Amino acid sequence: MSDLKRVEAAKEKLLTTARTVIVTTALPEEEGGGPDLGFSPFYRDADGHFYIYTSHLSAHVRALLKDAPVKFMLAADESVSQNIWARVRVSFTADVTRITRDDDRFEPMMDTMQDHLGATMGLIRNFTDFHLFKIIPEKGVLVTGFAAAYAVSGPQFTITEHLSNS
Repeated sequence: MSDLKRVEAAKEKLLTTARTVIVTTALPEEEGGGPDLGFSPFYRDADGHFYIYTSHLSAHVRALLKDAPVKFMLAADESVSQNIWARVRVSFTADVTRITRDDDRFEPMMDTMQDHLGATMGLIRNFTDFHLFKIIPEKGVLVTGFAAAYAVSGPQFTITEHLSNS
């Protein structure tokens, strides 16, 4: 298998097996400033857009609601990683949009997310502290092993460049 095919296969495996996205953001001054992070289960549609439904009780979600700078990460499960130092992962920036409850897309997406994420969605879908966000990946870095880091772009994480330290 060629290197590019191996990288594409690792990327696809990550995108089809990851179940949560890590969210990092800079908190606004009124929240104490500095970085914050959390995670959320997600649904990824055929266009490569991610959807998360998460509570503003978490500081990183309140920062998202205030359009603070944000980055995301998907990482392979530690238990299936051949080497913990070379864990397959992708970190990326994205365009983030909140889909409000009165938006025509809200209820159909809640149904879709419940189908994909399970019964808990049925329990939390009416919790008013939760917000639905659409995340459209812009650019990032995919790591598939030692000396195997790649610039990626767009919702399909198209590989644009092999990054090296030379």
